[in-house]
Amino acid sequence: MRSTILLAAALGLAACSGGESANNESSGGSAAVEPTPNDLTVDPQNSVVPIPAVSPSPIAAIPGGFQGHWGMVSGDCDPASGADKGTLTIAGNRLSFFESRGTAATIRQTRPDQIAFDLPMSGEGMTWSEPTTLTLLDDGKTLVREAKGDANRAGSFRYSRCPA
Repeated sequence: MRSTILLAAALGLAACSGGESANNESSGGSAAVEPTPNDLTVDPQNSVVPIPAVSPSPIAAIPGGFQGHWGMVSGDCDPASGADKGTLTIAGNRLSFFESRGTAATIRQTRPDQIAFDLPMSGEGMTWSEPTTLTLLDDGKTLVREAKGDANRAGSFRYSRCPA
């Protein structure tokens, strides 16, 4: 009796393995399951391994890692030099540039090292708004600011953290 049960189990396993694709093909088939590619850049639409889009999380303030004094060139870190036109100071939700300033509104954390916000600005008797993204690189030593809006002000700007 025991050998009959073992024989039936072995035959059942043999029928299940290897017969699945043949059954799908002979029965008109169902949608083929694509194997996961080794290089996921082969699947840029994430159709094989769907990755949910990250929804930006609203936050109340610009995180501490973004705070501080930043310069585009080394002279920007020394206000006494008079060559600090590429300076950026982030204190609280306020961004101060050489001749303009703005307070970040509707701040969203898009990644652990990136935030995005609306930046109403004023300077030299003018006002404007710049949708802005800040990204930290190099363990917080480099800041990339991407500004959208007016063609005269839009672009990508790279800063280095000034020594304390």
